Amino acid sequence: MTRAGTPLPGADGVVQSVCEKLLAEPAEVMSDLHDAVFAAAIEPFRTEPSLVAEITASSRANLLHWAASVRSAPREPVTANLSAEVVGIARDAFRRGVEQILVTAYHAGHNALWRHWMRLAFTVSSNPVVLQEALDVAARSLADFVDVTLAALAAQLESERAELTRDSHAQRFELVSLVLEGAPMANDRASDRLGYRFEGRHTAAVLWTDPGAPDRRGLQRAAEALGAVTQAQQTLDVIASSTSVWTWLANATAVDAQTLAAATSHIEGVRIAMGPADTGVEGFRRSHLDAVETQRLMQRLPDLHFASFADVQLVTLATYNEQRAIEFVARTLGRVATADAELRETLRIYIREQFSASRAARTLFAHRNTVLNRIQRAAEMLPVSLDTNGLEIGVALEIAHWLGHQPT
Repeated sequence: MTRAGTPLPGADGVVQSVCEKLLAEPAEVMSDLHDAVFAAAIEPFRTEPSLVAEITASSRANLLHWAASVRSAPREPVTANLSAEVVGIARDAFRRGVEQILVTAYHAGHNALWRHWMRLAFTVSSNPVVLQEALDVAARSLADFVDVTLAALAAQLESERAELTRDSHAQRFELVSLVLEGAPMANDRASDRLGYRFEGRHTAAVLWTDPGAPDRRGLQRAAEALGAVTQAQQTLDVIASSTSVWTWLANATAVDAQTLAAATSHIEGVRIAMGPADTGVEGFRRSHLDAVETQRLMQRLPDLHFASFADVQLVTLATYNEQRAIEFVARTLGRVATADAELRETLRIYIREQFSASRAARTLFAHRNTVLNRIQRAAEMLPVSLDTNGLEIGVALEIAHWLGHQPT
């Protein structure tokens, strides 16, 4: 500070410059932030795909809210962030009776972000006096923001306590979770309380939306559309989180994935992962777990609206050890692994269509000669023969497609 008590010149500029860097969402910062928050979380928040997406979105929203506010006015208090992403995951923690993890997770994220903030500050200025003040301004601001957001969330959850605890959906979710966990209980009793019979055949689905734009009505409409198109004798819908619904269709008519996707494609923003049909209470569980596994892979492909477990079953087995799977892709595909995506997709569909250029052309809406030209180019780039290694190449292409990235 100067003798007049005014801020030293340059400190605000350092604060604003660092916030500008954070707003660019550097991969290392975002990755460390998310890792710290997940390390402080508990199951199922670490693994259930919808909850993982909500936590990731909430952490990102908080970082961007704070950084944007401080960049605009470094010395002004930052208002609490009560965006849809932030409130949604807080409600989910409350419904599960673990709202105390919010404090732990927020402070873990705070610490991770602060480590990066200090490092970035030293890339902006080397003046120790300016840096000292900039660090003090940012440290106070970030700590106050975390405290005010946690206080605001606590107040909101308290105001909603009666509604959240009396919510029939919360009670249904708790009961279904016990069934999925295999808790000792009479199936008839659970069936009576849920209004859904466990005898017969079950087809499970997971429906979800973007954490930043949750759409409860859209999820409900999509679940109803699935029940209608499959002519299910019974349906069970359970709100699983702020952005997702679990659905079971009892004794549904077998319908191909294309028809199911078309029946729900008009409901914008809702994504669907379907499990296979299975029988009895064990089938009820297995179909759901397979739908969740399908959802987990779909999260890597944000533009994909619908998928069934049949689409990903091979990949789930092949990617049990993801690092080894990536090595297999690179070794099997060679230059094709990093080639143009259109070339790789043509070869994938060609193999899926049992090496028929005509069927691949229809699937890809391309001319047969175009498909043949691409296949020839791909064959020349492959390190192994397409004629004798079609199975391995097809598996490698499926892995690359569903992992949503190209091996290096």
